[in-house]
Amino acid sequence: DTYYGHEEAAKICAHFVAFTFGCPEILPPPPQQQSSSKTLGHFLAYALRRTRLPLSITYTALALLHRLKTRFPHARGSSGHRLFLSAFMLASKVVCDDMYSNKSWAVVGQRMFALREINQMEREMCGYLEWHLNVPKEDLEAFEREVRRRF
Repeated sequence: DTYYGHEEAAKICAHFVAFTFGCPEILPPPPQQQSSSKTLGHFLAYALRRTRLPLSITYTALALLHRLKTRFPHARGSSGHRLFLSAFMLASKVVCDDMYSNKSWAVVGQRMFALREINQMEREMCGYLEWHLNVPKEDLEAFEREVRRRF
């Protein structure tokens, strides 16, 4: 199973991120590699499997990305991988009180990003969201229903 048992959630998230930020679902491979990179959906599925976090964290991450897009309506993304990992990391830290170190998040990100990039992604996302990182339960439930309906 190339989605590690997380196909539905991974595909919903990938479509949401790609649609919201206009970013590709497949990144070109780094110059030193011949094969193509994993799709955004496969990347997300791996992150879901690797972390084993509750699905509510995944939707909290999407809610944070939605909040980012609301604050910056013209924002576009060159990497849905980077956007999702940043939001997923923050959602985990806020809701679960920091279960993983940033070094662990580099592993979750399949080493696509160096530790210094992970640290920078976290700082930038917090700054862009003005540290408004909590998503009330009622808002999250309504948001999840809407995302599932649309994507």
